[in-house]
Amino acid sequence: MAGMMFYKNIDLLDPKKYGKSKIERISDYSFTAEANSLPVTGNEFIEASKEYIIAFIKNDEGEFFPMVVLGVQDQENLYVTKEGKWNAKYIPGYVRRYPFASMAAKEEDKFNICIDESYPGLGTEKGQPLFQEDGTPAPLMEDVIKILQDYHGQVKHTSDFCQRLADNGLLESKEFQAEVSTKDGDKKFQLSGMYVVNEQKLLGLDDNIALDFFKKGEFAWIYSHLISLSNFPRVLDRYFAEKK
Repeated sequence: MAGMMFYKNIDLLDPKKYGKSKIERISDYSFTAEANSLPVTGNEFIEASKEYIIAFIKNDEGEFFPMVVLGVQDQENLYVTKEGKWNAKYIPGYVRRYPFASMAAKEEDKFNICIDESYPGLGTEKGQPLFQEDGTPAPLMEDVIKILQDYHGQVKHTSDFCQRLADNGLLESKEFQAEVSTKDGDKKFQLSGMYVVNEQKLLGLDDNIALDFFKKGEFAWIYSHLISLSNFPRVLDRYFAEKK
């Protein structure tokens, strides 16, 4: 999976250190302004496909993971306004969990809870407490733990899904290209380094392999991904709306 985007100073959430800390809910998403793509898990595909392009990215280790495309240029998020508001109905889970994160622990299927201690809403004066006086999680933290447990599990399922797509030769390189005429002349756009599912190869899968994808609920993921590719013109619309 992609690295920890926009997290600046990740720290283990130790009650000995953060026992008296409080946190305010996120109201300003400006911290995502330079993220032109973000990881997304398979269970998010249906909602995400209504507004974003969902494509697969290959890391240096040759592993694939899905991302939502947020901009057509580097360090550009077209889904966040200058005032820091998220300008879309669906906010990816990667953003919603911030400033918390889960990090792998030594024990399999376990994880440590971490926090970006540079988050401006973290302090001791305002917001909701992270821990009770006895060091146990406060109600807010109980909710965070549930969210992170679910997200951690979804990341694992999605990684396994991506591996099976790759193992069955279903992912192919894809470039998104467009040439748009403007009053300043023609402008070319290109998104590269992305992979998509080849539908013809999907339809040619062995019946048992196809049934496995189907029974795991992943055919809905695949077709949501394929439908999302038609959002490229809508992303360009956002780009030109920003330039007005």
